[in-house]
Amino acid sequence: MDNRFVVAYDLGTSGVKVALVNMSGEVLAVATASYPLYVEHESWAEQDPDLYWDRVCQVTKEVMAKSGFDPANAAGMAFSTMWKGIIPVDKDGNVLHNSIIWLDCRSVEQAARLNARFGEGRFVPSDYWPKLLWLKDNKPEILDKAEMVLEVNSFLKWKATGAAAVDISNNFIHSFDGDLDSFYSDVMEFCGIDKSKFPGWVEASDFVGNVTEKAAVELGLAPGIPVFGGCSDISAIAIGSGCSDLGRVHLYFGSSGWIGHCLPHASNELYNSPFDTKRDISIDSMQAIGLAFNWVVDRLYGHEHKEMGDGVYDLINTEIAQIGPGSDGVIATPWFYGERPPMLSENSRGSFMNLAAPHDRRHMARAILEGVCYTLKMRSLYRQKTKGTVWPPAVLNAVGGGSLSDPWMQMLADIMNVPVCVPYSPRHAGAVGTAYCVFVGLGVCKDLNEVAQTMRFERRFEPNPEAVKAYEAGFAAFLHTCGLDQSMEGDV
Repeated sequence: MDNRFVVAYDLGTSGVKVALVNMSGEVLAVATASYPLYVEHESWAEQDPDLYWDRVCQVTKEVMAKSGFDPANAAGMAFSTMWKGIIPVDKDGNVLHNSIIWLDCRSVEQAARLNARFGEGRFVPSDYWPKLLWLKDNKPEILDKAEMVLEVNSFLKWKATGAAAVDISNNFIHSFDGDLDSFYSDVMEFCGIDKSKFPGWVEASDFVGNVTEKAAVELGLAPGIPVFGGCSDISAIAIGSGCSDLGRVHLYFGSSGWIGHCLPHASNELYNSPFDTKRDISIDSMQAIGLAFNWVVDRLYGHEHKEMGDGVYDLINTEIAQIGPGSDGVIATPWFYGERPPMLSENSRGSFMNLAAPHDRRHMARAILEGVCYTLKMRSLYRQKTKGTVWPPAVLNAVGGGSLSDPWMQMLADIMNVPVCVPYSPRHAGAVGTAYCVFVGLGVCKDLNEVAQTMRFERRFEPNPEAVKAYEAGFAAFLHTCGLDQSMEGDV
């Protein structure tokens, strides 16, 4: 009997999950912990990197105690993390500034300067490079003191092993692609930032280092465990949803979310997430999916949430199922944290249209969830129009916390007019994908596509023809609200 397991971390905007995964890819035990988001000014979003490590240590000790497993049987470790964080560290290993995370949009002026230099529309304030330039402009002493500038994944690997390396999917300074690497160099030269402060790249399954004695004590694990490159949450979820093969499409319903397409690598696609040296995960993203749902919980069901705890989610599912497709004419734009161009402005915000006296919170809640699906469909059709991507796919695999809602997944199937499949343990897709980075690194698996060969699906949602028809009218009304028409023309 093989008692070995891997330790896989999935670190996102609201917290970290650790999963112990056996050598067959089955999740055996899970623990989670949260950490705060700091919004000092409007459009800012920061987190404390030391809390990332503190919570990683906390959940590791918790999951090991819960499982009763022998730490000596841990065969390997890897992290998947949110991308585009900025974490400067000095020569003594001290963090010099909070992590400026992907959600931060402070660098409006810097994005405009980069666009003036490199071409209009290439950069928006939430991008990695404008925020680096903001740090250079406003706190130059931070970058001067920094021995290295990490992001979340490389920071955690460094804490665990003492070795600094950025995986392919999280590296926006160095690239295996000569054209991209040259472009990154031009951007850094324009910003006046030393590129050598940023570690080089490794692949997701590359060995980086071993867990140090100090880190082992803090984690409650044995020293010497091999740590592998890992990846962004985008790549991990593509793997864990069974969609890392070319042409496959997945949807992620997390705090943020996206539709992810696995495509051949392209040098000119700045916003694709490189999966490996041959493939990209190209995403059509939303700033807030689970965060929009949290708005529903907090604003419309806050009292029940206090009384019922997690039972409130069953209540919401029951109530929104009482309202038909289209929410009796109520339309919602669920952009509570802004949205990314094109088509939508980063200044777009949430709203309700057509609310009337007979409507109640059920209509508002359902309209928000429909609005998420409409926005994702709008992104997909725009991709088809501008890039020629084949749409719709034969099936969509959906993962993340939102995929646990049957009414929401049925809405998705009806609005997209595509079958939606939800695998077992959809909330652990990122951790499973991360575990496969270790399996490949250890030689247990040939490649990162093997998860798809053994994947079992818990639920499948077929489009309902009557609902599809109703949602065609609803989507047209949604586009009109956005200042667009069915041809996806117009400006918002």
